[in-house]
Amino acid sequence: MVWLLIKDKLKTQDRLKPWDLVVGSDGNVGVCPLCKTEPDSRSHLFFACPYATQVWIKAAKLIDIPIVSADWQVWVEHLIPFANRRVVRVVEAKLVIATYIYFIWQERNSRLFKTSSRTLDQLFQVIQSTVRLKLLSVKFKDLSQVRRLKKLWSIS
Repeated sequence: MVWLLIKDKLKTQDRLKPWDLVVGSDGNVGVCPLCKTEPDSRSHLFFACPYATQVWIKAAKLIDIPIVSADWQVWVEHLIPFANRRVVRVVEAKLVIATYIYFIWQERNSRLFKTSSRTLDQLFQVIQSTVRLKLLSVKFKDLSQVRRLKKLWSIS
């Protein structure tokens, strides 16, 4: 999902528009299924949509990373220097970012094709529990950063 997002290959409605394949189950043509205010695009869906932004703010606070920008290019440029680092905080941040992207896309598709939706809090809880379960499967050395991570995510 993250690779598709970075390469701008996700089938958002702005990319499907040339083929006239953008009518949602609610009859809306080309608007974001999450906020129904602006066209559905990569930049809007993940970084400017009010619904997704609120979910991201909660996730960013949880892992204590700054909210950089609502602009896609600025966001990616900020994250690239950390991409290959394997420190605990970076691994945690990568997991949260990837999980956020996956579940925002899933929520978008649910609203677009199934007419089902979750509240901000429900979606955030799904993201939080998914990251926690993934972290449970990782073996860490006993460092102060790891102890902080285990305490934050309730991992024993």
